[in-house]
Amino acid sequence: MSRLFLGLAALALLSACGIKSGLERPDPLWNAQGAIAHECARERAYNAEHPAHPRALDRRCGQPQGEAQDTSPQPPQSPTAPRP
Repeated sequence: MSRLFLGLAALALLSACGIKSGLERPDPLWNAQGAIAHECARERAYNAEHPAHPRALDRRCGQPQGEAQDTSPQPPQSPTAPRP
C-alpha cells in the first residue's frame, strides 16, 4: 500500500515539471529563411481568409503587411528644452 502511495506521489510531483507557457518551434536547420517565409505566408493567408478570428503571427514574421510602424529613433529630449 505504501508503494502505491509513494508511486502516486512521485507521479504527482513529476507531473508538475514542465513548461508552463506555449511551446515555440525552433528554427529549421536547413533553408531556415525559406521555411520561415513559407510559414509566415501561410499564417498571413489564414488571417486573410478568416478575418473574424485571426491568429497572432509568429514573432519571426516581423510586422504584418500593411501595418508597418515608424521605427526611426527619436532624438533625446533635452531637460531644458521648452515643451510643446
